[in-house]
Amino acid sequence: MSFNPSSPMRSLFLTEGVLKLIGGSIFMISPQTPLSVAVGAPIPPSALLLTRLLGTQTFTLGLSMLLASSRTPKAVPSRRIVYWTIFARDATLITVLALQLWFGDNTEALGFSPKGLRAWLAELMPFCLGHLWILITKPHWF
Repeated sequence: MSFNPSSPMRSLFLTEGVLKLIGGSIFMISPQTPLSVAVGAPIPPSALLLTRLLGTQTFTLGLSMLLASSRTPKAVPSRRIVYWTIFARDATLITVLALQLWFGDNTEALGFSPKGLRAWLAELMPFCLGHLWILITKPHWF
């Protein structure tokens, strides 16, 4: 694969990488902030732990995106696999959240309300669909 100078991928990787670093840091340092939208008080310790764990994943994926955004000979061909990895993580998370909404006992789902689960889905869905759209319809961008 060669570098396509007209491709917006480098800018997309830089932008999303920074957003993932910020979001992951918030999830790790102050999990109560995002959980206040999805979980009623008091926030269960298990929800805090889960949020911190997801924050570490998000932060690490942000680092991967920033590394893949460079113009080095090894970074450019790695962009597709990094993008597939991020898509796979988000699609899996969306699937689990949707299954919890449809089939789970939401009164005991780590304290997450159905409204909170829907908000989480609504936040993830545009990114996941955007990644899938780029992966399927814009392979020449890589």
